[in-house]
Amino acid sequence: MDISTTVVDLTDPSLDSALYVACLKLRQDVFISGMNWNLSQRMGCEFDQYDTPASIHIAAVDGQSLLGCIRMIRTDHQESQVTYMILDAHLGRIPNLPADILSTEVREKNTWECSRLAISHKVKREDYNSIFFLLIRAAIQYAESQGASSLLGMMDPSFERVFKRQGINAYRFGPIKDQRDGRICVLRLDFGTESYRSKETLAS
Repeated sequence: MDISTTVVDLTDPSLDSALYVACLKLRQDVFISGMNWNLSQRMGCEFDQYDTPASIHIAAVDGQSLLGCIRMIRTDHQESQVTYMILDAHLGRIPNLPADILSTEVREKNTWECSRLAISHKVKREDYNSIFFLLIRAAIQYAESQGASSLLGMMDPSFERVFKRQGINAYRFGPIKDQRDGRICVLRLDFGTESYRSKETLAS
């Protein structure tokens, strides 16, 4: 596979709107059709209150085929009563997610949230991890380019070990909670040095 990553930014005049829509359609396919999550959808797209010009997507593309995407938003973002998904969940504002999931509230311009990481069902099982870490490293690279030094993500706590095996400095940033799909926690990824980058070459 000849995979590249693209930043999908609604504020960019050269935005590829078809790629943005493809990201929302992939999210619908993965989270609603595949995992049966109770999320908003319309015209085959999954979206929520965090899909605004303040958020961006990283898309992993092989030619014309979208293989995966991840959404990012700065943790100091606030519009009306909406901040970012992890903080709103922590504050008890999202019924389907557990509350009190952060060690401490984070509202920092140098920390970004990652959410809605979706990988296409077209991706072979043996290539899944390569796409996953390609998106994570692209998210780190983008955040770093914006002056950030940390990412927050909500996921299974076992990913703490998975990230560390890949040379990524990840650690739990709150308690482990039970939810419908299993255990979940907030992981914090700190970077700013070369130490987080894996020495392994991604499959191509």
